[in-house]
Amino acid sequence: MWYASREETGVRGGKKRMKPYEKRAIRYIIAITLVFPMSSCTGGKPPDKAVQIPPAPAPAGIPGEDRKSAEEPKKAVSAKVNGVPIAAGDLVDEMNAVAPEYLGQGRKRDAKIDEKIRKEALNRLIYRELAVQQAKKEGMKAPAGAVAEEMKRIKTEEKTEEAFRQRLAKSGMTEEELRRRIERNLLVEMITEKEVFGKAVVNPDEARKVYEKKANSYKGPSGPMTFEEARPLIDKELMTAAVQKREDEWVAEMKKGAKIEIAP
Repeated sequence: MWYASREETGVRGGKKRMKPYEKRAIRYIIAITLVFPMSSCTGGKPPDKAVQIPPAPAPAGIPGEDRKSAEEPKKAVSAKVNGVPIAAGDLVDEMNAVAPEYLGQGRKRDAKIDEKIRKEALNRLIYRELAVQQAKKEGMKAPAGAVAEEMKRIKTEEKTEEAFRQRLAKSGMTEEELRRRIERNLLVEMITEKEVFGKAVVNPDEARKVYEKKANSYKGPSGPMTFEEARPLIDKELMTAAVQKREDEWVAEMKKGAKIEIAP
């Protein structure tokens, strides 16, 4: 059997290690949303062009009660996971992260697309909250060094402390809130490594069966590929499917014992 890992490539100790492309098999964590891009937790770059979905955060210049009223929609609860609320503002942020997947190549927004985006975004947020709760239940803690390194990376990308502060203000997030979000993302990454990548299994005998069934579909510059030439492509297909299967199983396991309330 092969077991997935997100760190190494190749085979060691009888375990097939996860390659970068296989990270993207995880549907619920491919867009771990931060106002700032996070290379360590997302496994990739954020979309070049996000599709903004209202409502937007209140402008920083709104004073007193007016600002409080403008922020209320963001604080509304979209769902609860074992009593822990998911804020409407977080749902909007996640919808903006999800939207490019549905609105690429000139596709126009409509009510049906918006509902799909909302459902996908809410599913990801629920998944991540369940994952964080499971990680904490198992005694996992985000390494302080990893959190500090990510904070340093973000500040470095913003060039100056002032630019960093402006970015925080624009996002409506404090530095401590950003730090907590990094910690949560790291917990998701840690528990996913254990429960999904560490338990996704592929039978090596399947590769030959796949090749025999679809040999004509594997072609290179000089013509049809031999089994050995096609093997990396087949391994990719099998491991991606195994990771997605294990992810679905784990999500179902977590949801089975959870109390999930969705706001109307």
